Amino acid sequence: MEVVRRILEGESVPRLAEELGIHRKLLYQWLRQVNEGGEANLRPRGRPRKGAETKQMGRQMERTTARQRLMIDFLLLVARGLQSANYAAWRDAVFRAIETTLAEKRGLSVEAMCELMGIARCSYYRYRRKRTAPV
Repeated sequence: MEVVRRILEGESVPRLAEELGIHRKLLYQWLRQVNEGGEANLRPRGRPRKGAETKQMGRQMERTTARQRLMIDFLLLVARGLQSANYAAWRDAVFRAIETTLAEKRGLSVEAMCELMGIARCSYYRYRRKRTAPV
């Protein structure tokens, strides 16, 4: 509306178009719309369309939600594996849950699961190496 006011005050349409970097035909269209229906006539009618930003934000939220669901499933798996309150049992339950999650290919990395549980990734690999080492 500010641009249309400038045109109505006498500024040159071609010069304004060059200054704003838009085609002069668009400025004439805006002027005609204001003359026909007032300032409200410049607003687009109907419901705003979903833009690429909205779609991208929706996809990002879906990915975040899916990742959080994976983390919750992993934590539930750990909780189910806890049978006693001591640290060794907790650690074993965590490592078994990591192995189960990896075997089921649920999409969480060892690094993400260890970070979630607050343990070093190398401790999982050390546990795994000890379990598979020949006695």
